[in-house]
This record gives sequence, structure tokens and C-alpha cells, in this order.
Amino acid sequence: MKNKVIGITADIKDKFFEIEKFYFDSILKSGGIPMMLPMVNNKINIKKICSVVDGIIISGSRDIDPKFYGQKKTKKINSLDIKRTLSEFAYIKEIYSNKKKKILGICGGMQLINVFFKGTLIQDIKSHKADMMDHIKTKKHKIDIFEKTLLKKIFKSDTIIVNSFHHQAVNKIGKNLIASSIAKDGIIESIESLDMKIIGVQWHPELIKNQKNLGLFNWLLN
Repeated sequence: MKNKVIGITADIKDKFFEIEKFYFDSILKSGGIPMMLPMVNNKINIKKICSVVDGIIISGSRDIDPKFYGQKKTKKINSLDIKRTLSEFAYIKEIYSNKKKKILGICGGMQLINVFFKGTLIQDIKSHKADMMDHIKTKKHKIDIFEKTLLKKIFKSDTIIVNSFHHQAVNKIGKNLIASSIAKDGIIESIESLDMKIIGVQWHPELIKNQKNLGLFNWLLN
């Protein structure tokens, strides 16, 4: 049986594509072969690239331009890259059309998946509501996992501790998606599709060295 290939979306900095090595480490540890997905928007190239991968990771990095979810930019919006957003939308569309392939969204990747499915975002958590947790400075916190979700099946636990590096969050959940976990301040910490082909998590499981978080990458490969 051949090892499955998992594509990971890349950022671009100073003419170079860039991916943190921890994504590669987690895929390799789970028995897969990691492959960088370049930032492209040509439909033919997207189809060719997606034909050789068995699943994809939408990695986190930039904020998403609020025009994609019907809002105007606030002063709290950070670095944007519309070309990257459109490229990742194209990868999601192509992979999701194949019923055998899965998608894992991590941090900003979860937010992008939600926007792709017509959901909205909180542009800045602290500006949204003063009594909310600072999800950047907190570094790590507990989340509650909902019953009868794919995430619960993977983690086999009601609560877990996750890391936290984000200032944006899912607000209105996209079509055919559900929330599968929540932080104590009400911030949605994970989403999944009703057909169980997509999981998005707000934390970075590739940075947490335990079997439970590795389970997300095992799910992607199986």
C-alpha cells in the first residue's frame, strides 16, 4: 500500500514559498508524504496538482480580506494576501469535489474554510467584546469538545488544552459546517463539515507533541 501524499498550502515571502517545518514533521510521523502546494490560481494547474495529493492542509498565516465575507476592513486587520486567499479557495473547491479526499484547516486555515463556505469572521477578538480572552497572549487554554462530533471521535475526550496564537475567529458558521468545540469565552475553536470530509481547528496541532493532536493528521491520511 503506497503512502498517501498530503499537500500543504504555502505562504510567499521575498519571492520564496514558505511553510513551517512542523507541518511536514507531523505528516511524516503519521506515515504520509508531505508536499508543498504553491500559490497558483490557474484552474488547469490546480487540477494537476490536486490529482497527485490525497488530502490537503490549509495552513495558517495571513488575515483574510473582509470583502470575502461582506464586511469592511477595520484598523485591526493585519497582513493580507488576496492572491493566497484565492489560491486556497481554489484548492478547497477542487479537493472537496473529490469524495475520497479530506481537508484539514489549521488556525487561519480554519477561518478561510469557514469563509469559503459563506461564513463570517470576528475581525479582532478583543475589539469585538472587551471581556473575551486574549487569544494571542494567553498562549494556551482549555476547550470543550461537543458530543457526537468527528473531533470527539478523534480526541476521545470532553476537554483538551490547546495553544493559541490568533486575534481573529469564526463568527457566523458557514453552510454545511458545524462547530465542534468552544473556548470558555464562547470563541469557536473548531469546525467540521456534515459529511466529515473537513476539519478546521483554531489551534496549531503540529506544535503540540502528543498522540491526541497527531490524531488529526492520522484522520487526514485514513
